[in-house]
Amino acid sequence: MAIRYRKFKPTEYVIKVKNGNVEAKGLGLALLYSSRRSSIIRIPTTAMEVGFTYDEILTNDFQRINVQGDLSYVIEDYDRISKVVDYTYQENEPQYQQTCREAAAAIAKQLLNITKVHTTKFISGRDVRSVVRCANELADILKDAFEADETLKCFGIRIINVSVLAITPQIETRKALEAATREEILRQQDDAIYLRRNAAIEQERKIKENELDTEIKVAEKDKQRREKEMETKKMLQEKQAQLAAEKVKNDIALEEERGKLVDLTTENERKQSDAKAYDMQVLMKVFDTMDPNVVNALAMSGMDPRALIAKAFVEIGDKAEKIGTLNVSPELLEALTAQR
Repeated sequence: MAIRYRKFKPTEYVIKVKNGNVEAKGLGLALLYSSRRSSIIRIPTTAMEVGFTYDEILTNDFQRINVQGDLSYVIEDYDRISKVVDYTYQENEPQYQQTCREAAAAIAKQLLNITKVHTTKFISGRDVRSVVRCANELADILKDAFEADETLKCFGIRIINVSVLAITPQIETRKALEAATREEILRQQDDAIYLRRNAAIEQERKIKENELDTEIKVAEKDKQRREKEMETKKMLQEKQAQLAAEKVKNDIALEEERGKLVDLTTENERKQSDAKAYDMQVLMKVFDTMDPNVVNALAMSGMDPRALIAKAFVEIGDKAEKIGTLNVSPELLEALTAQR
């Protein structure tokens, strides 16, 4: 009987079976076992990856699509996986590695079958244009499908990640899509240029309208200002005309009053003249009946002495031919003209 000792890695789950009964199990165990009476199941605990590529899956518009991706899984229930997949440990390491590859292939086959079924269902229900943009959506659908699949539960494995790396059409279809997309991009570019030009034209139109509105408002304000000035000027002219009319009216009234005053003055002066003429006429009548010498005496009686002297000299002058020589000394003249 060969007794062997083996210490396993912490990333390996080990189950020791003897006579159909599990004697020990756990991560990274160190065991003494008999190679003739005991069996060792050595299950890796690290994550495994499975890549998938599906060619020529048809869309609903009969275009062939290629799908590439990968998924990662870990073994979650070691008891279940040990019952459906062979992970028997062997002393010969190459033989054990071959056993692991066969076990991984069996698991991958199940995963790829589920992946292909749901991928085909997803792509066949869509057209080529929408499919090539749905990689993330397909990955989410595959994740949900793996979580609900009973086969994986029997295997005791859990999917930790699903990635759809590419969904590509055939070369001819891709070229056609690229051309159509290119044309669409160019059309969008033309539309953007057209919209930008229209926006610039619209902006320019708004600017012009604002300028015209401003000019109209300025013209209206200027018109209102001129009308206000005309109204003010008209009011001033009316006021001046009114003042001129009142002045003319006042002048007329003043002239009328002056006329009345002149008439009254003239009438008064005429009456005074008539009164003086009447007095003179009465006086003349009285003088006509009086002796001239008496009249002369009366006239001289009230005269100023100097006036009388002057009259005497006048009478002397009148009778100068009868007078030979008349000497008047300054003293005499001064005495005659002296104030009395």
